[in-house]
Amino acid sequence: MKTKSKRWRYRAGRRPFTVTVEELEPGGNLYVRIWNAAKGDYQYRSLKHRDRKRAMQKADQMAVAREQGREQIIREKVTLRKLFKLYRRYRSPQKASETQGEDRRRVTLFTRVLGPDKDPSTISLAEWERFIALRASGTISSRGEPMPAGKRKPVGKRTIEADLIWLKAVLNWAMNWRTEAGYLLSENPVRGYPRPKEKNPKRPVASLDRIDAIRRVAGDVTMEVLQGKKRLQVRTHLPEIFEVVVGTGRRVSAVRQLRYSDLRLHEGPYGSILWPADTDKIGYESLVPLSPSVRTAIDRVLADRPGIGGAYLFPSPKDPSSPVRYELARQWLLDAEKLAGVPKMDGSLWHAYRRTWATQRKHLPDVDVAAAGGWKNAITLKAVYQQADPDTMLRVVMEGTG
Repeated sequence: MKTKSKRWRYRAGRRPFTVTVEELEPGGNLYVRIWNAAKGDYQYRSLKHRDRKRAMQKADQMAVAREQGREQIIREKVTLRKLFKLYRRYRSPQKASETQGEDRRRVTLFTRVLGPDKDPSTISLAEWERFIALRASGTISSRGEPMPAGKRKPVGKRTIEADLIWLKAVLNWAMNWRTEAGYLLSENPVRGYPRPKEKNPKRPVASLDRIDAIRRVAGDVTMEVLQGKKRLQVRTHLPEIFEVVVGTGRRVSAVRQLRYSDLRLHEGPYGSILWPADTDKIGYESLVPLSPSVRTAIDRVLADRPGIGGAYLFPSPKDPSSPVRYELARQWLLDAEKLAGVPKMDGSLWHAYRRTWATQRKHLPDVDVAAAGGWKNAITLKAVYQQADPDTMLRVVMEGTG
């Protein structure tokens, strides 16, 4: 009588971290097997070879990694669709609303370019460089849609770099996000991939003359509102928004989302603002005192539009339950620049006034300037926002001279 051949098997590690490598058929390819407690069953994966020595070494390594929680042994297929869904569910809500909008746009962009079923661990340098070429030429839009030849607009390096930095950050997050099946990624596939960089990025600073010119005409910019059945042209929120941006150094996105409950008008000589974390790009809550000019602007808001609690200081003209949209605030400033007869600054709009605020305070301690203006640290403040100016450079070169 012919005896039945035994299947070879090797077991490594202790329960419940045991890893087994075995033949499913005598002499056939080897498989790795682990117990999946979440599913109440064994999971198998083919090693695609018959080398028992290699299989034993693999089992030993996997058992140690599994016990230490460093590596997912057999994982469900991770796709961009799944990764982005988890990121938007758990990470995006921690960001400011404007940044969440950028998350949604970039999810759409990379899903269209790379495909929803793409395994993120296999993003290649060729795909990375192809994305750069498509965006730089304007072949695809900011949401990944194909653009007709006649409507293509080349995209700058800084814009492309920002999208790629976001993708890299999402992949870094995936390395630390653990599900019941294990970590989403074991390594970042785009680590070390080159990003396009502008040698001389445009970072203009608004002059004091420009600020004064905008102040003089800001009240002349109007918006349309509906009162009953009548459409009326009334003054916009621009004078107060502009004054708060210029006087606090804060991003316009944070200013336009201020609520009455954020005001602390009895704290400090001229009152304070508790800048909330959920509208701040860096996600920090901070209590910052007001200057006299900003307090005057806040008082005008309180006189024109008294409010309490969660109501917005600068509501949307169409929906008071929402803050004024960035696009509308942007258009108001453009209209004011036109009325003031000042040329549009190349490469900047609201941020130029934020740079002015930061540059005017170069002589003050970095840590205090960063905290008051809403920078996470002094590195970004000094490298991106504070600019050299002729008067300060003259004082530098004259320092210590006889």
